[in-house]
Amino acid sequence: MLSRRDALAAGASLFTGTLPCARLAAGPNHSLHDGRVRLADGRWLSYREYGRVDGPLVIYFHGTPGSRLELALCDEESCCSGARMIAVDRPGMGRSSYQSCRRILDWPHDVEQLAAALGYADSRFGVIGLSGGAPYAAACGYKIPHRLTHMAIVSGHTPMGAPGTCRGDQDHTIEFISRRQRLAKLAFKFLGRRLDRKPDKVIAKVTKSWTAEDRKLILCNPKHYQQIIANMREATRCGPSGMVTDIRLLACRWGFKVCQVQGVPVSIWQGACDRTVTPSMAHYFHKQIPGSELIIDPRAGHVTMFKWHAPKIMSRFFL
Repeated sequence: MLSRRDALAAGASLFTGTLPCARLAAGPNHSLHDGRVRLADGRWLSYREYGRVDGPLVIYFHGTPGSRLELALCDEESCCSGARMIAVDRPGMGRSSYQSCRRILDWPHDVEQLAAALGYADSRFGVIGLSGGAPYAAACGYKIPHRLTHMAIVSGHTPMGAPGTCRGDQDHTIEFISRRQRLAKLAFKFLGRRLDRKPDKVIAKVTKSWTAEDRKLILCNPKHYQQIIANMREATRCGPSGMVTDIRLLACRWGFKVCQVQGVPVSIWQGACDRTVTPSMAHYFHKQIPGSELIIDPRAGHVTMFKWHAPKIMSRFFL
């Protein structure tokens, strides 16, 4: 029987890469609002729009688990970048419909439908995959490279046990959840209730293994601190099934080889102090993807890598 303490620990530990969210706001030529797209199979795909409404389209894939609210950590950078940034909830998370029997390779088709609904049916767009969003960015690079202007992998997790990679500090939990999905669902249900009653204790669990720079970025900023709580709540909005599926897919075979990602410019961004996604994983992506660019910051961790380098990351979509 899973104890209350074990449930909280198992559920909270997977939010190591969770980023804060922001309240809706807007400025001249800037957009920050939620929307939904009805897909061909009847499901709803939910997204939040950041940045400039008249900029080139860049679609952001959140971590595992996470939601469309993650990109708010860099909402100011999104606005300044000049891009139209769309952060999308994967099935069963945030406000997106759950999809049974889904595969990572199903995602590019959803993304193409989203782009078409936003007015880019015949235009190319960029993608960013953060942490557990990396498999979904890579899947787009494999299936629809002709649609992409650029692909950025930020603190991106490789296939589990990829040759030459060192394990991250959450890999054991990812594998446990993949094997014990029923217990994992109980853990996430308990985490959701705990967030409502004692959010500070949950945040203490979540940030326990973070680097000092990551903790400083979030815990020393009251706005970011409250936002991370809101983002975690959004990730559990639809219940645990979507999150458990997302984690299981990360732990399993992706359905393609990373070396098959070709025909699109790729940049790989990695913090050398990251414990969740080790630098060896970035080197793996770089070795496997021909012509990719690797940027490693010796001071950055899992969360700070994206925050500190967001302007440079977003500038790649204008080259």
